[in-house]
Amino acid sequence: MRSIETDREYCGYLGSLPDGRLAFTEMLRGRRNTCTPRLPRTGFTPIASMHTHGAYDPTVSAEFPTVQDMDSDRREGVNGYVATPGGRLWYIDSSAEVVIQICGPGCLPQDRNFRDGDDGPTRNRYSRDELRILEGTN
Repeated sequence: MRSIETDREYCGYLGSLPDGRLAFTEMLRGRRNTCTPRLPRTGFTPIASMHTHGAYDPTVSAEFPTVQDMDSDRREGVNGYVATPGGRLWYIDSSAEVVIQICGPGCLPQDRNFRDGDDGPTRNRYSRDELRILEGTN
């Protein structure tokens, strides 16, 4: 996965075109711990954001979405999907303020240096408040 190779986040949107077809925006390269997708100027209605976390780093909690991920989606009125260095895929339900693990370690390409458990036990579902506690921002 490109985000693991470059240690950068990548981000974009899934949306609908005026004729009802689904389409993806270009996946943009972000920074090590952030990425800001761009919406096309016209004719595209966003449905969901998508982004990857960068490469595995034992000092960074990257195996679950962040409160910032959830808040950004909520402000934009979309839900989101996040891929992690451990190969997990998460769904962000921004209106319900929960994240749900769609599939666990290795279901997507995984950083070869990844060690499961560095972030502690990873549950399949977290509320916004539980993410804040995990991040130490409560």
